[in-house]
Amino acid sequence: MHEFEITRCKVISIASVSNREVIDYGVRMVGAPLEWSETMGEGVKVGIIDTGVDSDHIELKNRIKDCADFTGGSSDNYEDENGHGTHIAGIVAAERNGVGIVGVAPKAQLYIAKAFGADGKTTYPAIEKSVRWLEDKKVDVINMSFSSMYTSAKYRSLIWEAHSRGISIVCAAGNEGELGDNTIGYPADFPETVAVSAVDINKNIADFSSRGKAAEICAAGIDIYSTYLNGGYATLSGTSMACPIITGAVALLQAKGYLRYGRRLTPEEIRLLLNIYTEKLGSIGRDRSYGYGIFSFGRIASEDYIYSNINYNLR
Repeated sequence: MHEFEITRCKVISIASVSNREVIDYGVRMVGAPLEWSETMGEGVKVGIIDTGVDSDHIELKNRIKDCADFTGGSSDNYEDENGHGTHIAGIVAAERNGVGIVGVAPKAQLYIAKAFGADGKTTYPAIEKSVRWLEDKKVDVINMSFSSMYTSAKYRSLIWEAHSRGISIVCAAGNEGELGDNTIGYPADFPETVAVSAVDINKNIADFSSRGKAAEICAAGIDIYSTYLNGGYATLSGTSMACPIITGAVALLQAKGYLRYGRRLTPEEIRLLLNIYTEKLGSIGRDRSYGYGIFSFGRIASEDYIYSNINYNLR
């Protein structure tokens, strides 16, 4: 049976509990704070397929609405034993509570599907069960920060069905960029999904970010500070980190759709908004590294988000 792995991320540092709140540069680059006066993602359901979650984390415990374990263990244990899933969840929706960090959509509702074990590996049946569960929960968007070169008609059909049910699917492009072009894996390479590449604070493509014709949009993915195991925080790098920044942006767009139009925006409407409101990077048209460019709700002055000027008190 084919084995899947979460995209290999680099753990830069781990921190204990923070007694003050910061907004990471990746959240600022996407312009999320510009939207918070109208919405922080209230009522939007975000599904995350990953390694589970630290359900007692002060940033996440009020944002988590439901969890399920599909790893096939002897008990229903959705707690994160790896750290990857908790980091992703915080980037999407860490609460604005005066401590730690703030996610892109800090009032979105999280639905956690644990498909990956402590070793960061899983199988296709676990992914399929996770997607089906999230469909039943009627989530608005699914975050998939994992990649594999495995594809099949069954896998494509699974993604197509979720998309046809009105669910936006945001995927990490993968961390195989140093191997050359045409390195974007699945599910990011499926046409129904939004493939997210990673850039640094200067908006340069990360060396590790996978390249290919499926590259669609990019976000910050180097030295991203978010929630971690045991109520702590960590700085990680990878397209896995860029992916939930865009997932959080989708949650804000959906919240605006509900507020202004009284309905959920379709995946294609979301995709159009994401692609149009990008800052063009790379070659004309759809670049094989940057896609259409870096999405932002608005340009925030660089001095507001320069990473080197933020003291995270890492220790």
